[in-house]
Amino acid sequence: MLRPFAVLGLLLLASAALAQTQTVRGLVVDRDTRVPLIGATVVVADSDPLLGASTDADGRFVLRAVPLGRQTLHVRSLGYEPRAIPNVLVRAGQETVLEVALAEAVVEAGEVVVTAAARDGRPTDEMSAVSARSFSVEEARRYAGAADDPARLATAFAGVATSGSGVQDNAIAIRGNAPKGVGWRLEGVPIPTPSHFAGLSVAGGGGLTLFSGRLLADSDVFTGAFPAAYGDALAGVFDMRFRTGNPATREHTAQVGVIGVEVASEGPIRTGGAATYLANYRYSTLGLLLPLLPTEGGITYQDLAFKLAVPTRRAGRFEVWGLGGLDAQDDVETRDSTAWEYELWDRSRVGLDLGVGAVGASHHLVLGPRTTLRTSVAATGRRTAYRQQRLDDDLALQPELRIEAVDARAIVGSVLTHKTSARHLNRTGLTAQALFYDLDVRTAIRHRPPLVPVTVGEGRSLLVEAFTQSRVTPAPGLDVTLGVHAQHLALTGATAIEPRAGLSWEVARGQALSLGYGLHSQAEDLRFTLAETPDGSQPNRDLGFARAHHVVAGYRRALGGAARVQVEAYAQRLFDVPVVPGTSTSLLNLRQDWTFAEPLTNDGAGSNVGVEVTLERPLRAGTYGLLTASLFRSRYRGGDGVWRPTRYDQGYAVNALVGREVQIGDDLLGLNLRLAALGGERRSPVDEAASAVREEVVYDEARAFSERMPAIWLVDLTATYRFNGRRVSQVVALQLKNALAARDTAHDYNLRLDRVEEIREGYPLPLLSYTLEF
Repeated sequence: MLRPFAVLGLLLLASAALAQTQTVRGLVVDRDTRVPLIGATVVVADSDPLLGASTDADGRFVLRAVPLGRQTLHVRSLGYEPRAIPNVLVRAGQETVLEVALAEAVVEAGEVVVTAAARDGRPTDEMSAVSARSFSVEEARRYAGAADDPARLATAFAGVATSGSGVQDNAIAIRGNAPKGVGWRLEGVPIPTPSHFAGLSVAGGGGLTLFSGRLLADSDVFTGAFPAAYGDALAGVFDMRFRTGNPATREHTAQVGVIGVEVASEGPIRTGGAATYLANYRYSTLGLLLPLLPTEGGITYQDLAFKLAVPTRRAGRFEVWGLGGLDAQDDVETRDSTAWEYELWDRSRVGLDLGVGAVGASHHLVLGPRTTLRTSVAATGRRTAYRQQRLDDDLALQPELRIEAVDARAIVGSVLTHKTSARHLNRTGLTAQALFYDLDVRTAIRHRPPLVPVTVGEGRSLLVEAFTQSRVTPAPGLDVTLGVHAQHLALTGATAIEPRAGLSWEVARGQALSLGYGLHSQAEDLRFTLAETPDGSQPNRDLGFARAHHVVAGYRRALGGAARVQVEAYAQRLFDVPVVPGTSTSLLNLRQDWTFAEPLTNDGAGSNVGVEVTLERPLRAGTYGLLTASLFRSRYRGGDGVWRPTRYDQGYAVNALVGREVQIGDDLLGLNLRLAALGGERRSPVDEAASAVREEVVYDEARAFSERMPAIWLVDLTATYRFNGRRVSQVVALQLKNALAARDTAHDYNLRLDRVEEIREGYPLPLLSYTLEF
C-alpha cells in the first residue's frame, strides 16, 4: 500500500508531463530615467514558431506559452541598444516577472549597427565606472555558500573576504576595511545593517540576512570609488531593491527548512487592477522546536518584508515597502562552580532582545520624456537590549553588563534625473535624516558592581547629504562621470565635501579601460561619540568623520562564449581615522566592543592597496564558472604613530565557483560548488602574565596585530532539484556550508586550567529545505 506522501509525489510527477509552458511578463524601461518604453519588442530566442510581444502604453509585455526551463529573451526598442536577457528561468508553479532596462543608443552621423549583448554582472547604476557589479535573486539562491544572503553571496566577488569560515556571521571585509565601513541601502534609502543579530558580535555584520533573497530585484554592490549618490560609507555599498509583485496572477510560496519556515505571496491587490503586493514572512525552525526540547536557553528570530506598488496614469508611481526583524537569545549559568571553564558561557546568565526595521514610501513621477523625480520618506530603527549577570563566589547573581540602545531615523529625500540627450545624464539629490537616540550602556569594572556608565545619552541630531553627478558620452564607447557628494552631521559639526570621477573607454571591440576616483567619509557609531569617561565627561562629542581617498584602475576583456576577464588595481589612503592617543588602538580594527569608552582623536591613518582578477563565464548551456583572486595589503597608523598591519590584512582571497544545471524532462537539477582559500586575519599576542592576574584575556597591544591566524580553506556545496508539475513546482535543496569544517580561532581564559586557551571551533552547516510554489 502506497503512503499518502508517495501518492502525492506520483501525482505531481505525472502531472509534469502535461505542463510544458508558462507565461513570462514584464516591464521595459529607460535605463536612466526608468520611464516605460512603448512599442519595444520582446522575443524568445530560438523559439519555433517565433514567440514575441510588444510593450503597451505602460511599457508592459506578456509572452504566453513559453517552454519551461532556461530561456533567452531579446529586447529591442527604436533608439535604444538591443539587449539579450539570458538564463530566464521559466517554471511551472509561478509566472516569471521581469523588469528590463534599455540604454539609449549614442548615434553619430550615419547608421550605427549595435549587436544585442548580455550584460551579466554589469551594475544597474551606470554612473559607476569601476568596482561595481550587480547580483540577482537567482544568484543568491543558486551560488554555493550564499545561503540566500547578499553579504555571503558577495564573498565570491573580487575584493570581498569573509571573516573566518563565515558560518557564525555574515560580516565581510572589503579590500582590507572593517565590516562597519559597509553602507546598506534599500530602495535608495539608507538602512541599518539588515541582518538578524546585527552588530551583536561584529559591527556591520550579523547572523543571517533580514529578508529572503526571493524578494530581490537586480541590485548592486560597490567595492570602491562608488558614485556620488552614495555617502557615509568607507568600504563599500550594497544598494538593494525589492522586485514588484506579479500584476496579473496571485502566486504563493511555502518553504520549510533547517533554519526557518517561510511563506510568501504576491499578485494584484485587486483582481484586474494595476496595484500589486509582495510579502514574505519567516520564523526560525529552531524557535518552533525549542518548546519541545529539554533546554533552558535558545535562539529565535522572525522577519517580515513587503512591497506595495501602485502605478497611476498621471500621478506617477507610488511604492510602499518595509522590512523588520525580531531576535531573542538567552543562556543560563552553571550553578556548579567546579564545572566552570569559561567566564561568559559557564558563569553568566545572558538575555538578549534585538529589533531592527525600516519602512518607507516612494513616489516616482515622470516630469517629461527625459526627466523624472523620485521622492522618498522613510523611518528606520534598531534596538538592542542586553542583560548579563555573573555568579560571584557565593553563587549569587550580580549585574555585569547592561545595554539599552535605541536609535531611529526619519528620512526624506528626492533625486531628480534629467537626460539632456543620449550623451548627457545628470542626477541630483538631497537627503535629510533626523537622528533620534537613547543610549544607556553600563558595565561592572573588573566584575565588581555597581554598574558604571560607558555610553549615556538621549537626544536628536541631523545628517544632511547632497550630491550631483553627470555622465557624459562624447563618443560611442566612451563614458565620463563627474560628481560631488557633501554631508554634514550637526551633532559633531563635521562636514565633508567629496569629489567623485570615473571614466570607461571601450578601446577596441570587447575591450575596455576604466578609471575611478572618490573621496569618501563615514561617521562613527553614536555610542563612540557619546562615550563617557569616569569623570562624567564626553570627550568625543566633536569627533570628525573618518575619510579615505579611493583610486581604481581596471581593464575588462570579453572572451569567447560570453566569458570575460577583468583586472582591477586599487589604492585607498585613509585619514582622519579615530584613534586613542598614545596607543595602538584604531577604530579601523574594530569588530565590536560595547564597553569601549576611550577618548578619541582624528589623528589616525590607513592604507589599502591590492590587485584583483575576475574570470567569469555566466550561465550558458547549463554551465557557469567564476574565479576571483585578490592580493592585497592593509596597514594602519594608530595613536602612537606606528604603522602596523590591520586586523583585516589577510593578504589574499581566492574563490572558485562552478555549477551545472541539467534539464530532465520538465524538471531541473542543479549542482554548485565553491572553493575558497583565505589568508588568516591578524591578531595581537596574548599577554600571559597580565591575563593570569586578571583571569581574562589581555593582549599585548605594543605588538598589535603582529601575529597571523591560520589560513582558511572553505568548501561549500549546493544541490537543488526542481519538480515542475502542472500548476505547482516543488524544489528540494541541500546547501552544505563549510564542508571541510574549517575552524574559527579565538582566545578565552580557561578558569579550570587557569590560563589563556586558544579555541578553534568549526563545523559543517547543512541547510536542507523543501519549497512549494503555486
